[in-house]
Amino acid sequence: MKFKSLIIAAALGLSLGTVHAADIKMVDGIAAVVDNSVITYRDLNQALATARTAMPKGNSITEEELRRQVLGQLINQSLIVQAGKRRNINATETEIDEALAQTAQARKTTVDQLYTQAARDGLSRSALRRNVADSLITQKVQQQAIMQNARVSEAEIDAFLNHAREQNITLPEGEPVRQYHARHILIKADGTNQAANAAAEAEIRKIAAQARSGSDFSALARAHSQDGSAPNGGDLGWFTDGVMVPEFEHAVQRLRRGQVSQPVRSQFGWHVIKLEDVRDAGTPEERRRNAVRQYLSDQKAQRATTDLLQQLHSSAFIDIRN
Repeated sequence: MKFKSLIIAAALGLSLGTVHAADIKMVDGIAAVVDNSVITYRDLNQALATARTAMPKGNSITEEELRRQVLGQLINQSLIVQAGKRRNINATETEIDEALAQTAQARKTTVDQLYTQAARDGLSRSALRRNVADSLITQKVQQQAIMQNARVSEAEIDAFLNHAREQNITLPEGEPVRQYHARHILIKADGTNQAANAAAEAEIRKIAAQARSGSDFSALARAHSQDGSAPNGGDLGWFTDGVMVPEFEHAVQRLRRGQVSQPVRSQFGWHVIKLEDVRDAGTPEERRRNAVRQYLSDQKAQRATTDLLQQLHSSAFIDIRN
């Protein structure tokens, strides 16, 4: 899902992210303790200032409620970042550089000017990069939860349409959207274990060579894939841009119908992908089904994020001091 621009903007604008003890000055004060991290008053006040700027005119929310909501958002991100790090989900220096460059371009400024602005706000270069890294980790953890829970089957779409017909509900036709039908084989890899990662890469390269030489892809998926789609021959059904993680999505976009990819590395491990078909949902029925698919996927994505946060809150130590 498209969390990246929102999350990176938050990191740059609000100084979100896990705060380390070395970054805390005595004048900061601690607004909340979240497991092994803290949220300082500086973090909270910067977030409040940005939230006030972003609020539409005429908003009647009280200062107390705004403060409560913003602090809750900071706590949630801290919990997700810590969960990501426990799962060995990290952000590379290259990813951080790319995120900063994209943000600078969007703001029509330079990365150096972003660092300068952060310094004026009391945030060092290393602290800003760490916050962006934490935001990227948040994005990856959320994507992982959504990928595991937000797939929509054709049967679910049929049920939704049948219910709408029974209730005499007229559904909008929807807009044509590029869709991909793909299969994949996943070999999980632990990025912190060099030997295990090398073994996973060797295995996926062997499988990819078999698939690219004409072996039945579905049979290879059932035999080797470590994804939940394995029993269905690795079938992921139809999906649109913005659903899969970036590395997977970019690989799919470069494939032709029937083509098998080279091994692709993502946060989930190593993939080999076969593009079965691609289409622009153009007929009224296709557009309607695509709109329902997107709606159901969004609902599932929201539930997945809510469930993730509930799980993290249930086992977390949180001490709010403000």
